[in-house]
Amino acid sequence: MHSIYFLGYAVMATIAGVIIAQAQYSRMKNEGTPMNFGVLKVISGIAAFMWAAAGITSIAYASVA
Repeated sequence: MHSIYFLGYAVMATIAGVIIAQAQYSRMKNEGTPMNFGVLKVISGIAAFMWAAAGITSIAYASVA
């Protein structure tokens, strides 16, 4: 059950990262504004952490049940 929470957070962080990357790319292409890779690194790190946490908790709870 707890892994579902992490899975939801991971999906939201991944979608947010894709949306922000697309917005930054669009601005770079149209306005010449450089992309801010620091923001993308943070969001990617959060998403990767949440995907790992979902996997670990699902394994932990499956072995207990």
